[in-house]
Amino acid sequence: MTSVLNPNNASDVNVASRLRDRLSSRTTDDANFWSFSALRNRTGNHALFQYPAMMVPELQGALLDDLIAVQPDIELVYDPFAGSGTVMLESLYRGLDFHGSDINPLAILLCQVKADPPTSDAALAGVNEVLRRIKSLDEADVPDFPGIDKWFKPEIKRGLALVREAISQLPDLKTRRFLWVCMAETIRLVSNSRISTFKLHTYSEKEIERRESDALKAFGMVANLNVERLKLHWDRMCLLSQNKTVPKALLLPGSVSDPWIAPRHADVLMTSPPYGDNKTTVPYGQHSYLPLQWICHDDIPGTFDSALLESTHRIDLLSLGGSLKKADMAREELCEASPTFRVYLRDLDEFPPLRKKVLSFVRDYRKALMDVRTRLVDGAFCFLTLGERRVGKRTFPLVEITRELLLSDGHEHVTTIERALPGSRKRMAAKNSEGSTMAQEWILITRSWNCLLYTSPSPRD
Repeated sequence: MTSVLNPNNASDVNVASRLRDRLSSRTTDDANFWSFSALRNRTGNHALFQYPAMMVPELQGALLDDLIAVQPDIELVYDPFAGSGTVMLESLYRGLDFHGSDINPLAILLCQVKADPPTSDAALAGVNEVLRRIKSLDEADVPDFPGIDKWFKPEIKRGLALVREAISQLPDLKTRRFLWVCMAETIRLVSNSRISTFKLHTYSEKEIERRESDALKAFGMVANLNVERLKLHWDRMCLLSQNKTVPKALLLPGSVSDPWIAPRHADVLMTSPPYGDNKTTVPYGQHSYLPLQWICHDDIPGTFDSALLESTHRIDLLSLGGSLKKADMAREELCEASPTFRVYLRDLDEFPPLRKKVLSFVRDYRKALMDVRTRLVDGAFCFLTLGERRVGKRTFPLVEITRELLLSDGHEHVTTIERALPGSRKRMAAKNSEGSTMAQEWILITRSWNCLLYTSPSPRD
């Protein structure tokens, strides 16, 4: 691949080179710096809820620090797959505004709470008020949805209903949203769905009997712990506000390809897109299905589409690769943009269902990358944290495919960082249905140019 920068922007070469040097220097004294293997627990607002496949805050923070060092005038970071809000918080803690989107309403709620939470005093008062109101409630309405008795024991349903009713009575929206997140984590802990997987799988009958049966106790524990986490967040934000204007986060519910209404373009793209279709990676929708059945939808930012809860798989079906329709029609175009994908796809020709699944994902993935590029300033640095899963008993080469797709759409490759993936730091399934283990991640770093001249990569087959 040959790329040539705009000759009128010679300084751009220098800033990219300085960024590469800073990133490389991180490993001079510690070859495993980017693994962050010594870290074990998330803290502060990063830890309010156990969302699937969360990024490492310290990793994204270090990347931002190095970028700020060579390009101190950046102001706005964009994450089109905002998830639990890791990039968002690390951006805000550095005084940077943030734009983010996500198709999952629970992710939007979680990000909103993390970005704009109540004070720790207000949150504690809210927790105490909920527990007080519960004592005066004899009964409360239980939501009616398919399979509720499968996922919740009778006493758990009653306890959660009381919590739900008490939260809904509070007058302050920020406090309610914080407590809905606490309730979502409580549901994760007390439902009959296994916490060891992100898919909805029940425990055995014997295991269900042994599990926690006091939803009120679990909620109180989670809520009080989260209040303490808020204190750490506000301590950090108070230190920041002494030196600069408090940054803002704008959250846009919906798909990456939905119409974009953000008021300005972003200086930085920092994200971790899906590593493949949700059947071989992480079913975010399934993980969120039960909490979303209990949370008051009017309190979730944006307009809640009730169709998202038509089934446990609905959110995942709307995500990248969720629809297999007309997947084969995209083959020629995708293979032209990525020779690596062309070679990989040949091995799947004898497995049409797998081929169609991979094609549908890469088709949607490429469109998302192209849509994202239109929301960036010219020359924006892009940081994509990527992993590679197995499909058809072969590793899906997502990193190289992503690089080639980006280069075909006006990106300049800056560098790629490889890091070991300590299982204790990123909460995602280490194994897929084929039993493969993901032990590494890569941070692919590019710059997005409207004026970049390029030639197509040579086939590697």
